[in-house]
Amino acid sequence: MHTGNLAELKQYDKIKKQSLYKSEPFEVILLTIAKDEVLKPHTSKTDAFIMIIEGDIIFTHEGIDFNLHKDDLFQFKANQLHAVKALTDTALLLIK
Repeated sequence: MHTGNLAELKQYDKIKKQSLYKSEPFEVILLTIAKDEVLKPHTSKTDAFIMIIEGDIIFTHEGIDFNLHKDDLFQFKANQLHAVKALTDTALLLIK
């Protein structure tokens, strides 16, 4: 079943979060972050997986910075401190 188009959903105005799919075991979220915006340090109640679909970020995980770019993948466990700084307009899929 066709449910949408990512290009049409991307909006680079600060930080936008859109749920694309949600079921009992997991949720898929499109997160768009405008250049220079920061998602402050926080934790997640579940394990998570991100896939960068556009842009460049600094992903800080447990105090270590990772430069992530289009097509990069990153996974982390629940309750681990992480943050994001967008170096360019960025879109990523968050699966948790």
